[in-house]
Amino acid sequence: MAMAFLLVERGELAGSRIELKHFPVSIGRDPSNDIVLHDTESSRHHLRIKKRGRLFILEDLESRNGTYINGDRVINATIGNGDRILVGTTEFAFVAPDNGIHIATDLMRFDMQLDEPGGIKGPIEMEHPHPHHIRRAIRLDPSQLANNVMNNSSAINEIFNYHSNLIVIRDLNECCNTLLKSIGKICDNASRAALFIWSEQKRQLLPYAIKTFTEQKSFLLSKSAFEDALSRKQGILLSAEARATQKGRSRVILPIAHSDDIIALVHIEIDHPTESFSMPQLETVQALLQRSSSIIESMLLRKELDSWLFGIIDTMMSTIEAKDTYTRGHSERVSAYSMAIADELKLHKDVKRLLMISSLCHDIGKIGIPDAILKKASMLSSEEYGEIKLHPTIGASILSHLPNAQRIISGVKYHHEKWDGTGYPEGLAGEDIPFFGRIVAISDVFDAMVSGRSYSGFMEQEEAVERLNSEADLFDPEILKAFVRACEKGTISLKTSTQNGDLDTLLGAQTEITKIRKK
Repeated sequence: MAMAFLLVERGELAGSRIELKHFPVSIGRDPSNDIVLHDTESSRHHLRIKKRGRLFILEDLESRNGTYINGDRVINATIGNGDRILVGTTEFAFVAPDNGIHIATDLMRFDMQLDEPGGIKGPIEMEHPHPHHIRRAIRLDPSQLANNVMNNSSAINEIFNYHSNLIVIRDLNECCNTLLKSIGKICDNASRAALFIWSEQKRQLLPYAIKTFTEQKSFLLSKSAFEDALSRKQGILLSAEARATQKGRSRVILPIAHSDDIIALVHIEIDHPTESFSMPQLETVQALLQRSSSIIESMLLRKELDSWLFGIIDTMMSTIEAKDTYTRGHSERVSAYSMAIADELKLHKDVKRLLMISSLCHDIGKIGIPDAILKKASMLSSEEYGEIKLHPTIGASILSHLPNAQRIISGVKYHHEKWDGTGYPEGLAGEDIPFFGRIVAISDVFDAMVSGRSYSGFMEQEEAVERLNSEADLFDPEILKAFVRACEKGTISLKTSTQNGDLDTLLGAQTEITKIRKK
């Protein structure tokens, strides 16, 4: 559960953090208060913070020197995220629950654990804080750290070399792992490092990449330090005084920011009790992160656009499935078969990604075919068959409005063309048929065979492969050989056919679709 907390900005233990979980919370010099101040300028019972629904209300308890919010003296007022509260000579910054963060719940998969519980359960004395509630930390200004490198020519060369390695990478996961590997070289005494992607919309930190440099692989995370780094847009170095609660570890959290917005956090640990991070190390790492931020930002943007694209595709597929129950699962199986063929042909992952989209959308044009024809169980007339033959052209027209549509349309428009020139819509032959069209053609015909659409009854896989081989003059011979090899290896199997009624479990090649969708 997200909770509010106070950051001590000025006074004793400046830089500490107090979590507020139970309300009301009283603050003052008297030991009976929930938070006890050793501040002679504060009153014995100075103020109370109450919670009413989603509102937080500060009430001054007739204090001697008054209570101030953002410089104005108040008696009773609501407080919000970022408000400054002055109590005597002690200044707090209030952070509302909405500013809290969620760390992905599958931390165990990454061998990570959080090191502190939350909330206050009894009086907290500012002079002797309980380590679970208040943590001493050294805040690091990212800009100042990065700028300090400018006078270090050796560090600048090092950063340039590491950054050059990132420029040529197009995959976000590979980029993050390479970045962590570079950090391990800069901080040569580091034990492990992790990169967390930050989602402002979901208020969630997602562990995205990890790198271990020692045999001990378990991470120890501080949720409060993450929250502090995000709220202040600064780095956090957990100080030596807090080592007792860190099991002897030194830890630092450094932000990756772009256009003044944090897009990721890097967490680094050192296991050795007698070692810590040197300032030159932190300065070099922060400068590298700052220089790499635009690369990561562009990759995250592409990932978001891909999510939108696949969302649009899924919506269109659902619309088609509502018209034609046969289509349910058919498009994904055809895409999975196409991925298996692509693996046999050793296609580049970027080409596979485009092929996946093209094969998923190959029957999108059926949305323009009348239901009376699409769902007709008996033999189609020549006029009705002529209508059905329009769906590749209709599909290509629908997709033509997408950016870079020409890179994916060929599998949609030409998957009914035949190697001997007897197909449609344009009667193309041989290598005049676009490459994606030739791959999707085999996948589509095979699924039609094993799911009982175009041929009488269901065919077993071996029979379907024999049928394809007997009609080899209709297909690209090299692609057909790749298809047969995938069948022999078991990459393509009837586990994905509607004959078995298993529409959700796709064959091994479907895992490739999942991988590409995540990138």
